[in-house]
Amino acid sequence: MSTPLRRVPKTQDKGPLVAILVLALLVLLYFSPGFFRGNLNPGSQPQIYYRGNLFKENALYREGQVYLPFTFFKEHIDPSLQWDEKRKYVIITTNKNVYHFPLGKLEGMLNLEPYSFTYPVINVNGEIYLPADPIQNYYDLEIKNWEDEKIVSIHDLKKPVQQGVVLETAKLRARPDKRSVWTGEITRDTQAAILKEDNGWYWLETEKGLMGYLEKRKVKLTEIVNREIKKEIYQPWNPLGRPIFLAWEFVNTTTVNPDKIGKLPGLQVISPTWFHLQEEGLVRNNGDKKFVDWAHQNGRQVWGLFDNSFNPELTHKMLNDTDLRIKVIKQLLSYVDLYQLDGINLDFENVYLKDKEALVQFVRELTPLLHEKERTVSIDVTFKSKSENWSLFYDRKALGEIVDYVMVMAYDEHGRSSPVAGSVASLPWVERGLQELLQEVPNDKVLLGVPFYTRLWKVEKDETGKINLSSQALSMEQAEKWIKEHKGQIVLDEASGQNYVEVKEGEATYKMWLEDSHSIKKRIELMKKYRLAGIAAWRRGFEKEELWPVMTELLNKRW
Repeated sequence: MSTPLRRVPKTQDKGPLVAILVLALLVLLYFSPGFFRGNLNPGSQPQIYYRGNLFKENALYREGQVYLPFTFFKEHIDPSLQWDEKRKYVIITTNKNVYHFPLGKLEGMLNLEPYSFTYPVINVNGEIYLPADPIQNYYDLEIKNWEDEKIVSIHDLKKPVQQGVVLETAKLRARPDKRSVWTGEITRDTQAAILKEDNGWYWLETEKGLMGYLEKRKVKLTEIVNREIKKEIYQPWNPLGRPIFLAWEFVNTTTVNPDKIGKLPGLQVISPTWFHLQEEGLVRNNGDKKFVDWAHQNGRQVWGLFDNSFNPELTHKMLNDTDLRIKVIKQLLSYVDLYQLDGINLDFENVYLKDKEALVQFVRELTPLLHEKERTVSIDVTFKSKSENWSLFYDRKALGEIVDYVMVMAYDEHGRSSPVAGSVASLPWVERGLQELLQEVPNDKVLLGVPFYTRLWKVEKDETGKINLSSQALSMEQAEKWIKEHKGQIVLDEASGQNYVEVKEGEATYKMWLEDSHSIKKRIELMKKYRLAGIAAWRRGFEKEELWPVMTELLNKRW
């Protein structure tokens, strides 16, 4: 007898249901952080946000004041900020002022005069911190302290800020992601500053301290706000409608009697080489008040020249010692007052490459103090070359941003030590160097250096067949006299753009590329072509008398 088969119930397949549940759980886990409120700053130290960006450095709270790290300011706000480890000073230079903040003290200096600060600079665990309250005024910053959130928000008042209005009530996120924790709720129609955009999100900040990311689609852009910062901008002296015509006056020990100079028609500025750096920050002074009075009576300005004695070691010591820099600057300021100078011309040459930044700092510390006296500041630079001590040490861009004028010494293409004979300043060489300089210095700050001298080259073979080369610098009159005495024939040298003379005498060949009315005219044409501020001639006394009316006519109009 057979046993009847029983019907076994069919087991239900739960696979799809489990998959759905797992998927739902994964989605929930994926988005779950976005359901919770969090803090922008979960740590214990105040965080720094600058223009909407979080930085790695932290702020400090001390006695109710916010302090910010020196390193943060130097890296992100002011690269020129200085810490003098030896003297324990923070040095801040702005367009108008120079501040010396001593560590831990309230008495410092403003423009080298005693000045009281509200809060001191402090040192915490070897890190220098600056008080936020006074600093924000020096740099045109707005520093907001949201102490409950442990956030310090910094805005640059010089930068325009996009404004927006929130279109619907929404949550602000810590990151530009819906999965991010939310940091606060922002209501519809709230006005906010939009400081940056990130992958379809805006970083918003409100006047009440709400900040975070919000999707772009929930914000309507409105106006761009430019904060109006009223500043006194120093306007350097500039002759209306004409280029500047400056000539250097070489002074060894005694300034020439003005009665022996002549009328010098068209010359607006004369720069005597009066001041020279000495040991221990002393400035050797050859100034002459009678010369200044003569210049002023004839409608000319006097920009006293200060040089570094072309001594790199002497210069290094001064540039890298705060006290010596102050000592030098105080002397220059006193000489400006004593002689009633209209400006200072800086001539630093033969400087170590390692002192490149230190030279900029010295100029940065000097310039505001001369501007405070309404005096013009200029500096001499060479064209770019591979020479460290004579070219590469100039930070032309930085210097051009600080001073009023930059004189480019557009000569000595072939100097005394040149291995080959050539022009003092061939016109193609000058134009190439000028084009390169103008990539770093604005054209309306540049004065083109013009040589009033030439070089007489002597090329000869000795008894061994070796070629010997020598040269001597000649003024325009000396060159003309030599040509007449040696019956030289002047021809136009197309390569240099100058008149040229060559004379053979025995085994020697004499060569000279002339500086005359032809070359000077070409140089002035270059000045006008690039719309420069003017020309600076080295030096008065090397020119021919008949050159003055020619230059006056050429320089009568700016372009």
